[in-house]
Amino acid sequence: MAKRILVVDDDENILSLERTILEQKGFDVTTAGGGAEALKVIGDHDFDLVLLDVMMPEIDGFTVCRRIKEEARTKEIPVIFLTAKGGGEALAEGFESGAIMYINKPFTANKLLTIVNTMLEPPAAP
Repeated sequence: MAKRILVVDDDENILSLERTILEQKGFDVTTAGGGAEALKVIGDHDFDLVLLDVMMPEIDGFTVCRRIKEEARTKEIPVIFLTAKGGGEALAEGFESGAIMYINKPFTANKLLTIVNTMLEPPAAP
């Protein structure tokens, strides 16, 4: 069964690019154009991974990530920030909100796929 990924970004071009890259590799991709939509979608569906922008209208990515991590049903879903907002403070806030990875835009398809595949691989047996 294909892994389900929620991609959240307010930039339609980025959403389309991420969807294309991931679907070509067999992932089941759902997109959301902002934080409020993301929280509704994640409340209605199960996901294996969330790719989340930081700077969005209504609800920013840090807040979305915190809310995902507060809910018992969704707290174990890995969240990766994929954003143009760089710098030490943003990076720190990203990890403090519960993200496991922080990717700066622009990104390459290879980098995105390598990180997504690594995060979705089952841990190696000891």
